[in-house]
Order: sequence, then C-alpha cells, then structure tokens
Amino acid sequence: MIHYFIGDLGHFFVILSFVTSMVTALAYWKSKSTDDMPVKEAWRLNARVAFYIHTLAIIGVFVSLFSIIYNHYFEYHYAYSHSSRHLPAHYMVSCFWEGQEGSFLLWIFWQALLGIVVIHTQKNWEAPVMIVFALVQAFLLSMVLGVVIPLINIKLGSSPFILLRDALDDPIFKIQPDFIPADGSGLNPLLQNYWMVIHPPTLFLGFAATLVPFAYALAGLWRKDRTGWIVPALPWTFFGIMILGTGILMGGAWAYEALSFGGFWAWDPVENASLVPWITLVAAGHLMIVNKRKPTALFSLFLLTLITFILVLYSTFLTRSGVLGDTSVHSFTGDGMLPGLLLFLLFYIGLSVMMLLTDMGQRRFYAIISVILLAIGVGLQVQVPAILLFGAVSIGMLVSAYRQGFASREPEESLWSREFWLFIGSLVLLLSAMQITFSTSVPVFNLLLEPFDKVFGWIGEATGSTFFKDLADAKLAPPGEAIAHYNKWQIPFAFIVTFLIAFGQYLRWKDTDMRKFRRQLALSFFLSLAITALGVYLLKYTLQELTLVALFFATTFAILANAWYIPSVLKGSLKSAGASVAHVGFGLVLLGALISTSRQEEVSRNTRNMDLRFLNEGFSNSEDILLYRGDTVRMGDHFVHYGSKRQEGVNLYYDMDYFAAVPRTYAKGDSVRVGDMLFVAMNDHTAGRYFLEDQPGHWTPLERFARRELWHTEDWSSSAPGERLFGLAPFVQLNPRFGNVAEPSTKHWLQRDLYTHVRYADLALASDTADDSWMPDRLYEKHVGDSIITPTAMAIIDSVYIMRDSVTLRMLGDQYTVYAAQLRVRDLYRPDRWFEARPLVIYANGQPVMGKSAELEPLRIRYSLATVKTEEGPVMGHGGPIPGTEEPRTAIGLNVAESEFLVMQAIVFPGINILWIGCVLLFIGTFMAVWQRVRR
Repeated sequence: MIHYFIGDLGHFFVILSFVTSMVTALAYWKSKSTDDMPVKEAWRLNARVAFYIHTLAIIGVFVSLFSIIYNHYFEYHYAYSHSSRHLPAHYMVSCFWEGQEGSFLLWIFWQALLGIVVIHTQKNWEAPVMIVFALVQAFLLSMVLGVVIPLINIKLGSSPFILLRDALDDPIFKIQPDFIPADGSGLNPLLQNYWMVIHPPTLFLGFAATLVPFAYALAGLWRKDRTGWIVPALPWTFFGIMILGTGILMGGAWAYEALSFGGFWAWDPVENASLVPWITLVAAGHLMIVNKRKPTALFSLFLLTLITFILVLYSTFLTRSGVLGDTSVHSFTGDGMLPGLLLFLLFYIGLSVMMLLTDMGQRRFYAIISVILLAIGVGLQVQVPAILLFGAVSIGMLVSAYRQGFASREPEESLWSREFWLFIGSLVLLLSAMQITFSTSVPVFNLLLEPFDKVFGWIGEATGSTFFKDLADAKLAPPGEAIAHYNKWQIPFAFIVTFLIAFGQYLRWKDTDMRKFRRQLALSFFLSLAITALGVYLLKYTLQELTLVALFFATTFAILANAWYIPSVLKGSLKSAGASVAHVGFGLVLLGALISTSRQEEVSRNTRNMDLRFLNEGFSNSEDILLYRGDTVRMGDHFVHYGSKRQEGVNLYYDMDYFAAVPRTYAKGDSVRVGDMLFVAMNDHTAGRYFLEDQPGHWTPLERFARRELWHTEDWSSSAPGERLFGLAPFVQLNPRFGNVAEPSTKHWLQRDLYTHVRYADLALASDTADDSWMPDRLYEKHVGDSIITPTAMAIIDSVYIMRDSVTLRMLGDQYTVYAAQLRVRDLYRPDRWFEARPLVIYANGQPVMGKSAELEPLRIRYSLATVKTEEGPVMGHGGPIPGTEEPRTAIGLNVAESEFLVMQAIVFPGINILWIGCVLLFIGTFMAVWQRVRR
C-alpha cells in the first residue's frame, strides 16, 4: 500500500514554508518602509508570525521526510535511493542528508533556527537583516519545491517527496502501478561512518552562520550605517568561524578514518569549496575587530563579509551542479539544478555589488543592465557571454563603488600598529582563498570557454599554439599533482599568516612601544629558533626543504608567543584568552599537518617475488606490500602476519598481527643465502645490523653446493618476529550498488600513527565450493610450445599427452582418458631456478570430469589443466595458411592461481596527534572568544 498522506503532507509543508518566507520578506519590508510606529509594529508582528510558521513548516518537512526514510516507504524515490532495511538507526540520519534535497533542507533548517535567534536578540536590526534571511530561505526552498510553473513550463527544484514511479521510467510501473520495492538501494558505504552522522550537520550549520554577517553587512549598506552593524555581527562571525572550522576538521577526521587515499586532506575540489569561505570569514572577522574601533578598511571589510556567503553559494554551485563530476569524488551529479543554482549565485553577487554602490543612479543602471543581460542570456540562449559580461560590469561597478564611497582620506596607520598588520593578514588570507578558488574552478572555466571554441581554434591554427588549441577544446586541466600544486602556493601564505599570528597580539592599537614589543617576544622567538633547530635535526630536513623549515619555525613561534601572551600580558586571566588559545590551536594544526605530511613514511615496501605493477599500474613496490596468507614479513619497525579474513555484515576484515622486531639468533651449522652464495654459521650468535659486519667472525662460505640447495635456503636476515604487540584489521565494505570500498585500520601512539588499508585482495570467503586459500583461477587458452607469464613465474608448455600406463588403466578403466600437460616453470625473480609441473585432467564421454592440479609451493602457484582439444587444419595468418602448421595442433585450457594474498599500504604519520590537539584547542579558543563577545 502506498502511503500517500505523509508525502502530500511533506510537500504541503515545503510549499507553506516557501510562501511564508516570501510573506516574511514582504512584511519586514513594509515594516522598514514606514515611520508610523503602530503600523511598523503591526507589520513586524505579522513578519514574526510568518517566520514562526515558516520555521514550523520546515520542521514539518524534516519530520515527514525522516518518517518516510525511517519507516522504509520505498514507494518514495528519496527513501529508495538513499536507504535500506539493513541500515542501523543512526545511519538513517545520514540517509536524510545524503541526497541533494535532504542536504538543502538541513541548510534551510539551520538558517530558520538562526533567524529565530536574530529576531529575539537584535530588534534594532531585525527588519533589514530578516529580509535578507527570508529571501535566502525562499531561494533555497525553491531547490526542493518540485513545482512546475504552468505558463512557462519551468520546474522549480526537485521534490524529496516524489514517488518512485514518477521518478523512474521502468516497465514494472506500467504493469503494476502500485509496485513497491522490497528494499532500497542503500546508503553510500563511504557515508556509513559515525563522522558522517555529525560532520554534515556541523558543516551546514557553519554555512548557515555565514548568512548572519552577510545579512548585517547588507543591512548596514541599506541603512547607510557603515559601522553600526559590526558590533552585532562580530559574535556571529566568530561563531561561524568556530562551527564551520569544526565542520571542516570533522571532515578531515572522517577522511583519515574512513577513506583510503592515505591522509586527512587531499585538496579535493569539494574540500577546497568548504575551506575557502572559512578563510575569508576569518579575514572578515579580524577586520571587524579593526573597524569597530576606527573605520580604516571598510571596503575590504564589506568585500570579505559579502564574498564569504557568496563563496558558500559558489561552493554549492560547484558541488551540486554536476560541474565537478569528473574531478571530485564528493560532488553530487547535478540532477538538473544548474540553472537554479546559477541564478541563486548571480542574484546575490548582483545584490551585493548594487548595495555597495552609493550613487542611486549607478544602482539603477547596474540593476537594469543585469536584468537585460539575464533576459538576453535566457531568451537568446547565450548564457555564457551574458555571464561574462555581467562579471565584467560587476567588477567595473566595484571599482566605481570603492572610488566614490570608500576611498579613505584618513592618514595611514602606523607601520607598527595592530590595525595595519591585521589588515595585512586579512589581505594574505584573501590571496590564499583566491588561489585555491582559481585552481578549483578549472572545470567552470572550461564551461565558460566552450562558446568560444571556434575563435580559439582559429588562433591556435594560425599561431600553432597548443595553449589556444586546448582552450578551443575546453580542456584546461586541473592540477595533476594536486597536493604538490596547492602546497607550493599555500605554504608561503601559511608562513606569513602564522608569523603574523605570533606577534600580532603584542602590537598595540594605533602605535607600539617597540622596545617593550621586542622584550616581550624575545623569549618565544629564541626558544622557537632552538626548537626549530632540534626539529630540523630530528626530522632530517634538508636545504631543499627550506620552505618547510620556515613554516616549522613560524608555527612554533605562533604557538609559543600566543601561549606566553596569557601569563605575560593577560596576567593569567583566561576570560580574555580566547584569541590566544585559538591561535595556539591553529598553530598546532599547521605544525601537525606539516610534520605528519612532510615526514610520512610508506613502510609497506614490497620485497616479495612479485612485481606489483603486474597487478595494477597504480601499485608501487616502494609504497605497497604483498602479504601471502599465513606469512610473516618485516614491515617498518614490526613484523606483520596476515592470518585470516572474516566477514561481519557487509564488512570483510583482514586480520593482521604485528610483532616486535628482535635480533635474529643463529645456531652453529645454520645455512643462509646471500646473493648467489651460501654461508654456514661457525658458531651460535645474534645477528648484527649488516651481514658484512657479521661474516668474518660468524660465517664461512660454502665452496660447493647443489643448485637446489641455493633455491631452498632462506636469505640472511638481521631480525626476526618477537612477541605479538597489537593487531589491526583493515577491511573492505562490500556494496554491489556503489562498489566495494576499502576502509583503513590505524594504530595510534602518542607520537605517531600507523595507518593501513587494503589496496588489492580476494573478496571470496571459503565455502563448500570455494577455497579461499587461493586467488581465483585465471584461464589461459594456449597451445603446445606457448608460454604463460604470471606475476611470479613463466611457464612453458612442453607437451600434452595421454597417460596410458598400466596403473592408470587399471584404476580408471577404458571409459576414461587422462591427459597430462608437461610444464617447465621458471622463477622470474631467481632466473636460475626452474621447476617442473604436471597437471592432469580426466575426460569421460568427451567431457572433463575431474583433474589434479600441480602446486609449486616455492613459487606459491598452482596449475590446473581444464580442457584439451585438437584443432584441425592449418593456422591462418594475414597472408593465408602459415607453412608448417598443416598438422593438427593440441589446444589446452590452463587455469593458473596464486596462493591467496593481498596488497596493503601502510603509512606512518609522525606527530599527527599535534594536529588533533590543535583542532580541540582551536574550537575551545574560538568558543571562549565568542562567549566573551556575547557577554559584552
């Protein structure tokens, strides 16, 4: 039975919330437009009532959609696409915001709650601020309306309450209109992690918080009160810094714990899209501190405050329009939302620019031009030229706004004033944000270039320029080595910012006593130099890594100087120490990131007789390790033993035991192999670090030995596995719909982490018909004389013959035919080592019924003869029959399997806990600063 009521109710609440947001904006507008106090208060009351209803309607939408998900109403497309019956209850919450519509609703919900707080705390600014709030809510709600406008046949948004039969064009619904699937498609395995229960709500609360200072800035421009809005907006700004920063760091923790790219940050476009608004919000917050005392950089303050929310919208456009579909693993697919998202973004860009213009004539001119360009773009279907013209006009208007209304005639601030260096720091943060945005926006640039392909193609042909040819093909490539690219730019920015953080608080407003300033910083400065020197020695930084050393010093200086500020300047008072604690946390985050990423060590080096590139070109023998099941091999500071695999629910775990590496002991008479020589121990002894050091006193070479003896003797080793220390279990989450996902297992120590994840493994478990001690068979169709190359061996098929010996005939009888293949097998990693293998297959009535494989234990390989058949006639080549092939030839099917193994990557991250401690202090310090400003 289809549950129509809950979907209709939810859709009604969406429409009600959209209508009440528009009513709220209109009522607050009327309140703002009249000076009659009774009328003003009446309209204000109407606006408040409308916003309360709006908020209750959004809660109704929330409850309706979650009820559909939680009760498994799979007749609804959203529930079917994002949930399933086997999910635990807490992951049902993640299902809510996995999809486009749910995440929009989460954003809308937070903004509604923040709007309620604004209404009850800022009566003087309520009307203009809430007009902006209500309009933003209306735009966001249009993304989930799913309503078609009849006259122009345009659909507004995508409804989360659409039925599955209306969303999918499947024949089953023509046969059975009320068909309901028994189960849903399930939740993306990457989101089945507790971080994804708390990370998205925190991140979207941060996005919602950026609206508050944005609305205050627009309200200040509207009321022509360029500084009065700063004081009420300041706590909200640092609240946004705290929440958005925490959400980003939670995402890093999720990536470190649940993803297998090896780290906590990969400069993915979606990661960048959340980071950039935080950077500009930090810059805006610090400029607010400067301008609330004395207006010195108002244009920069307005620009940073307005652009922060616009960057949130831009990040929404990037991640939800489908633009990043080929460059990011995090982005949504688009679902036709690009036009609405683009209009949303361009509207608030235009509104911001228009409000910055002080001349009413210019405002009207800009508004008219914007509407004309919109009409041209939509009507003539030339959106890209219209957008580019709109951008050019907007930049021109910004320049005009600065010159006419914001160019300061005040005397310049003192070089050693806090105002000056806070402005410099904000400028550096803006440049950092611009670089990240530019590199992330390459897919957008490609979209903008498409209409000009013929022009660029003509220039490319005329000049022979590959650059213009790439522009013609709209193939500007994003950074190939993303981490190296961004680090090259961002490390200098980070150095400047952290250095400014170190001494910024010691500066005074207007001017600074430099003698006192130097005396206060001297201890922190010289102690930082000493710690940096020690760090360079311990971490083995080289001259080529001078930028890393500089950043190490700057972060250390920032940590020590801000920690020392609390007892030396604040006299131990913690109520005003929020900024210092936050700065210490920020310095620790950067220091931990610097140490852990610059000195991470891939300890998983493959020393086994298999070139991993044979399995996958992306594997590396210097970064990945091959582990045969049951084996114990040296890896970094430990020995690792791959013991077993087990399945729990959808997770397939690979159990790894780690043992201490202890010096190996040898007894008199033991033999070892070193290169192509054998040595015999002359006495009992404990191995040293190197064989050459041990050899004169403990080993004597064998002058004569059999070749087979060399093949089977173990190599000399300085260490052996000792006691078991701990176990790890990296696993693969099995998911037929989304694909199997490898998730890491990490051992945490105080000073480092050992991070491991599976790169390649057999996903089968032992059953009545399968033996998971071997990898799956690979079938090769070959002829006598052919060879088969596998990762460890080369097999040559010498012959195939029928076994006619008396024992075989007596045991099986005449009705069975036994075929045998004679193979010569060469060890690819010890070319002088050869083996023989003779797999068998038994035929009855022309069909294979059973066989006997040939296992070569030293090579960990198994050969099984699957089929034998005779091919009549000559072999055909390009020019006809090949001479000498007229005789019938024997073709065989040979199955080859390796002993069960996996490929794992293990990385040691030194100092990673410095980063996590910094995250905690950054949150605590920002919270202290917000609380202190709210109290004030």
